[in-house]
Amino acid sequence: MIGLACDLGRPWNFPNWMAFSWGTTSVMFEVGWCVFFYTLVLATEFTPSLFEWLGFKRCRACALKLTIGLTVAAVMLSTLHQSSLGALFLMAPTKLHPLWYSPFIPVFFFISSIVAGLSMVIVESSLSHRAFTGRVDHHVDLDKLTLGLARAASIVLFAYFFLKLQGVADGGHWAMLFTTGWGAWFLVEIIGFVLLPSFLFAHGARARNAKFVRWTAAWTVLGVVVNRFNVSMIALNWNVTPRYVPSWMEIATSITLITMGVLLFRWIVNRMPVLSELPEYHEAR
Repeated sequence: MIGLACDLGRPWNFPNWMAFSWGTTSVMFEVGWCVFFYTLVLATEFTPSLFEWLGFKRCRACALKLTIGLTVAAVMLSTLHQSSLGALFLMAPTKLHPLWYSPFIPVFFFISSIVAGLSMVIVESSLSHRAFTGRVDHHVDLDKLTLGLARAASIVLFAYFFLKLQGVADGGHWAMLFTTGWGAWFLVEIIGFVLLPSFLFAHGARARNAKFVRWTAAWTVLGVVVNRFNVSMIALNWNVTPRYVPSWMEIATSITLITMGVLLFRWIVNRMPVLSELPEYHEAR
């Protein structure tokens, strides 16, 4: 949310869309509300750890009862705002390169966000268990969870690959794949970062090689980042010169926000029972 406020350029105008501008036909209006509620849901999902740390047993028990409902709400809101972010680019048919522009782009964004979620959980859990060994509940079989997520990621990536080909077929842009540099880059994206990880996840899960799966997950996360950069910058205004290149101030701001997030996460995990429960709460589930 802090990053979005900075990106707006005028963060003091952030509440305007909630209080004064009810643009119900606007994609950004829907995205704004979804991000707002999604952040609220995530914050509420975190409260059991907070209440456990503060010693508020009754509040913790009440918060735990909301877990299933909050999880359902989080999935619904994520579905809406991820697809709506993709729908933003439906308004730029002449600006986005034909290989990346498709009427199915909201579906592409949603499916790729599932892949990103599965892969990022694998990457983040691996890093957290390495960095916070003393804070981790070692009764949890992390390798088993990792392999389960890998099976799901493999299936979703395989389906996503053919959906991307469907987008090319729908636009009739097969010739561009093999006759232009843009086509070569598109093939790198869908083969190198979609089809290949799909097979690698399947191999890692079959061989029960959790370490191999974790490296594959990191590669897949990079692939999702590449896709978002392609859609939002590289393939956008592809025939316009000069091309947009982020300034050093924009890059420095992004790195600063990420660093702040990592440091805040480290502060919380080192103090609150995020990766494990306090001993006195083991029976109060």
